[in-house]
Formats: sequence, C-alpha cells, structure tokens
Amino acid sequence: MPKTSCYNTPTEKLMNRDPPLVERNTPICEVAKIVSKENHAWVVEGKDSRKLVGVITETDLLAIVSPLPSRSYTIGVISPRSLHHTEFEKAEDIMAKPAIRCHPETTIEEALSLMTSHRIRRLAVTENDEILGELSLNIVINACFSI
Repeated sequence: MPKTSCYNTPTEKLMNRDPPLVERNTPICEVAKIVSKENHAWVVEGKDSRKLVGVITETDLLAIVSPLPSRSYTIGVISPRSLHHTEFEKAEDIMAKPAIRCHPETTIEEALSLMTSHRIRRLAVTENDEILGELSLNIVINACFSI
C-alpha cells in the first residue's frame, strides 16, 4: 500500500478483528495469563456482550504487583493501585477506563493522532460502544510501511 494512501484508509480495513477480550468479572490470574501472552486485553461487559468497558495492559498489571519502596519515607504519593494497599480479584478492579477508541471509519491518520495524543500503542475500534476490533501501531507499520 503506498504511504500516501495509507493515511486516508479507514481503520476497519486494517484492524485486527479478533482482539483479546476478557469479561469484567474474569479473575486476575486468568487476566494475567492473557495479558502476558497478548500484552493487553480489552474488558467487555459480560460473556454475551462486546460492550467495551475498559482495557488492561501489561503496564497496568506491573503497576499493581510492583513492590513499594524499601525505604521508610517516600517522595510523592504511593499508588493506591498496589497489591500492598488493596485486594484485586477481577478484571474490573484493575482496568483502565475509559478505553481510548475510534470508529471503524476513522482514518489511519486520525487514529495515529489519537494514539500520539494519548500516548498509547493501540485503539479499540468500536461502534455503539461495542468493540469490533483493534488497531495497533504494529498493524499500521506493517501495513503501511512494509518494514
């Protein structure tokens, strides 16, 4: 695909139509298995629903399992999202919300702009709050720049 036409391509033409999904009540240990394999998981309302409610990335998981500082004082605020402060049982307890999303007809140029402004590597592609797929930087690079 020529570079110039890639930017005007709708996300639905490049998106991954089988993104990793977990239900909001999925146990953390199951979420960790999926995230360790996929680097992320989109959180949906329930088993028969594709209504997007959040996202969990590898960074989100690492943030809750990382140990507190070993010194007796800290500068700043200790994250309340640490396993040392709270018990987490389900995906909804650690998911980031709202998940940044775009419409299937959003152009690649607009999608890249969203990713840049939110400092993320992937977007949920949704319609009527239901996830249809995902668009990642890797997908865009592979499709548009054929490295």
